[in-house]
Amino acid sequence: MPADFDDLRHELESLRADTRHTALPGPAAARRRARQRARNQAIAGVLGVVVIVAGGVFAFAQPSLISAPDFANSPPDTASPTAEPSPEPSGIPTLPASALLTAADLDPEAGWVETEPPAEPWPCAPQPPNGEHVLRRSFDYPDGDGRIDQVVEATTTADEAAARLSASRDAVVSCVEEGGSDFALDQIWSVTGVGDETILIRYWAPPRQDEARLILSITLARSGSAVTSVTHGGFVMDANEPDPTDRAEAAVGRLCSATGGACVSDIDRELVFPEPAGDVPGWLRLADVGKATGLDQVFAGDVVPVEQGWASFVCLQLTGGPGAESFESRAYSDPFDTGGTSVQQTIARFGSDQEAGEYYTTLVAAGDVCGAEPSLTVENLGGVGGPETGFDGTVWRATAEGAGTVFLYGLVINGSAISFVDLSAASADEEQMRELLTLAGERLGDLG
Repeated sequence: MPADFDDLRHELESLRADTRHTALPGPAAARRRARQRARNQAIAGVLGVVVIVAGGVFAFAQPSLISAPDFANSPPDTASPTAEPSPEPSGIPTLPASALLTAADLDPEAGWVETEPPAEPWPCAPQPPNGEHVLRRSFDYPDGDGRIDQVVEATTTADEAAARLSASRDAVVSCVEEGGSDFALDQIWSVTGVGDETILIRYWAPPRQDEARLILSITLARSGSAVTSVTHGGFVMDANEPDPTDRAEAAVGRLCSATGGACVSDIDRELVFPEPAGDVPGWLRLADVGKATGLDQVFAGDVVPVEQGWASFVCLQLTGGPGAESFESRAYSDPFDTGGTSVQQTIARFGSDQEAGEYYTTLVAAGDVCGAEPSLTVENLGGVGGPETGFDGTVWRATAEGAGTVFLYGLVINGSAISFVDLSAASADEEQMRELLTLAGERLGDLG
C-alpha cells in the first residue's frame, strides 16, 4: 500500500474515532444508544447527504428532487444523482451472493419476484456505490404494488460496520426531517437479538397516489463487519401495527452465515421514536394495566383533553357537570396487537368534593338506564372500594342484543375527581374490570 494512502487512512481512522458510535454490550446499552441517536437528528442543511467512511460512500436521496417509482407504469427516465464509487481499499472482504435475501426468504404468499435494482432510489433511502464489497438485490410484487430493495456492504472491521450503520441511520432520519411537510417520521425501533445491532425506521414520503400515501420501512442491521439495509416501499392509506422483525431476522440470518457475526437469538425491541409516554400521576400506570389484563407489553398515549364529555362509551355520553374543571383521556394498548385488548381512561376534575359527588350520582343513574343506546342490555355489577379505601366505584356490563357482544366499564370517584374506565377485550372478564377500577381509584388519590 502506498505510504500516502496509508497516512490518509490513518487520518480517516482518527476522525472516525471522534464521530462513530462506540459499541456497548447488552440490550440496555443498545436501547440507550438508539435513544441517544434518536434525539440528535439536527444535521444542518441536509437535502442530500454523503457519508464517507474509510473509502466507502453512502449517498442519500434528495427528498425534494426525487419521486417514488410509478408502480402502475414503467420507472421514470430521470435517475437520482449517484455518488462516484471510491477506489477499492484493500482488506475489505468480498461477500458471497448467499448474503442476500431471496424471494423464498420473504413472505411466500405475497409472490415477490426478483428484479433488477432500480436506477432511481426511494426518497431518503441509503444508496451505496457499486463495488466488489457491495451486493444489491430487489424484489417486486407481480401486480406492481410495492418494491423491496436490499443492499449488503462489507467493511474491514466490526467497529467500521457499527459506524456505518449509525451514520446511515442518522442520515436517513435527517433526510426525512429536512424533507418538508410531505415527509414524516412514523416510528423508529431499536431491536436486540437480531445480529449485533438492528434499527427499524418507518416514514411517510411523497408522492401520493389518489388517497394513498407512500410509506417506507427501512431495516438497518449489522452482523460482524457487514451492514445491510432492506427498504420496503408502497402506497397505503394508513399504518397501525409496528413493522415485524421477520425481514430483519431473515437478512441477518444470511449475513451472519457469510460473515461469522452475531445471528438471531432472543429478540427484544424498544420504541425510540416517538418516545413512549410513561406513567402520569393520578392515572393508571402501565404496570397496572398489564397486571389487570395480562398484556405483556403496554403502551400508553399522551393525556389529551376530551372536547365533550365522556366520549368513551355510548352509555355515558354526558356533557361536563357543574363545577367540572377538566376532562382528559388516555388510551392503553399492546402496540403489536392492534384491535386487541385495550383500556380507555377518562378523568374529570371538579372544584370541590361535593360537586364531584353530585355528578358521580348523576352518572351512575344514567349508566343504569343507558337510554342513549336502547339496543344494549345493561347490568349493574355492584361497586368497588368503600369508606376504608377512600374511593367508591361502580361496574357495569352491557350486552348488545342479537350480537352477544359484551362490554365492561366502570366509574370511580376519589375526592374531587371521577374516572371512567372502559375495558375492550375479546373475552370480557369482570374480575379484570374490577381490578382496573380499583387501581384507578387508588391512583386518583395522587392527583392532589
